[in-house]
Amino acid sequence: MRDVTRDDVLRAALARRRPAHPVPAYAAPYAARVAALEALLPELTDEAWSAPVIHGWMAHEVIAHLMASDRLLAAALGASLPGGPPSSDDPEAYTDEVLAAGLGRDEVLARWRAQAAALCELLSAAEPGLADEKIVASGLRLRARDHLTNRAFETWVHCTDICNVTGILLPEPVFDHVYAMADMGCRSLPLSHRAGGGSVTGVAELVLTGPGGGTWLIRLGEDAGGPESTIVMDVIEFCFLFADRRDPEAVGAVVRGDRELARELLSTTPCLVRLRR
Repeated sequence: MRDVTRDDVLRAALARRRPAHPVPAYAAPYAARVAALEALLPELTDEAWSAPVIHGWMAHEVIAHLMASDRLLAAALGASLPGGPPSSDDPEAYTDEVLAAGLGRDEVLARWRAQAAALCELLSAAEPGLADEKIVASGLRLRARDHLTNRAFETWVHCTDICNVTGILLPEPVFDHVYAMADMGCRSLPLSHRAGGGSVTGVAELVLTGPGGGTWLIRLGEDAGGPESTIVMDVIEFCFLFADRRDPEAVGAVVRGDRELARELLSTTPCLVRLRR
């Protein structure tokens, strides 16, 4: 019996788990989250597949929702899509249309895999300037890199939703991917504040701790002064607060300075996501 080599281990790992699609650095968080979801799927039992996950959806319906939202971006980027372009650029309306088709689990997974691969192939072949090109998808006009970060974030959150129901644990994203998603969330906080009907103005310093964390100044209103409040919390907890998966009243955060400003910022953090699935 020969010794097991490192190459043997790598071959066995790749046979069980597909590697992430090769993509430019700005799309790496998305490709990595697709690979993580791929790793989760074989671990689901029949009971897990039939359990409600969120919004009354079972796991394959969650993936159908991800497929619908990914398709809107793929279409906006000019990908060739079987069946033609989506009928709507509204992610909720298009998700409802996809779910109403009543696709079975195997069909959903096959279509999701093929579409994710096509999107990653398009990105891999695209000119580098695409990253900063403004694209309208899902009703949002953002740089392509921000759209991809948003797709990574939603895939991570919904993958975690499935894990929470099944009791399966997956590693968190690597720190630079966490940073990209946390940065996207922090930059969106003034919009979340307005979406949530926030009225307090001022500047808050948001300090996110842990791998992938950092410090952001959040300006609410036209105030151009220095920070009046400092909020310190774990970066993963912030991401899931932004995703509306944590209670703003119960999330762990240390506040210094203007507590009213901090309270309103935390309470409105999930409001942008609440407007969308």
